[in-house]
Amino acid sequence: MMRGGESMELWATIRGLKIRYLMKGSGNPFVLLHGFSFLAETWVEMGLFDELSTMNSVYAFDMPYGAKSRSDKFSAENRDDYAYFLKEMLQTLNIDKPVLFGASISGEVALRYLSQGYSAKAGIVAGAVHVQNILQKLEMIKVPVLGVWGERDNISPPDNAKILADHIKNSETHVIKGAGHACYLDKPEEFKTLLRHFLKKAAL
Repeated sequence: MMRGGESMELWATIRGLKIRYLMKGSGNPFVLLHGFSFLAETWVEMGLFDELSTMNSVYAFDMPYGAKSRSDKFSAENRDDYAYFLKEMLQTLNIDKPVLFGASISGEVALRYLSQGYSAKAGIVAGAVHVQNILQKLEMIKVPVLGVWGERDNISPPDNAKILADHIKNSETHVIKGAGHACYLDKPEEFKTLLRHFLKKAAL
């Protein structure tokens, strides 16, 4: 897919599930994982998908807990299984060493994925949930991580930013004033500025 072209709607079959994803651009892979009950188009609507595709091969997956892709093959309590599912998806699509960005539940899934040492260059999480339950897993993460929370997040308290900073050696955290749980949607330009800075600093 050439830079500046249209995005492609594609499908992959993982564990018997037909998984839809969007792809656009060329270059190093960047994978976008939506929050609970959202979908791949969330990233397109906020402009992040197109912006990242000018320099990267960008993939946006419909995860098994999405608005159009929820599957009862997974237990909502077994987030490690979601992380392994993500590993299977990336391997099926031959995506090696991506930058992973996960929001809310996908933030937790991304952190669990990274803690297993699965293939990735870096991780970005926004309003990641249940951070306080995976402290030992966080300490296993070796790649650079950016964590962002909204000041008014009432689902994943912004105090989780300090937890992340204390337990991931190579991490950077921020709290966006006036933003809620979906801080990347409430304050998209502020979020994108933080993201650009992180990517430049980490040479990604």
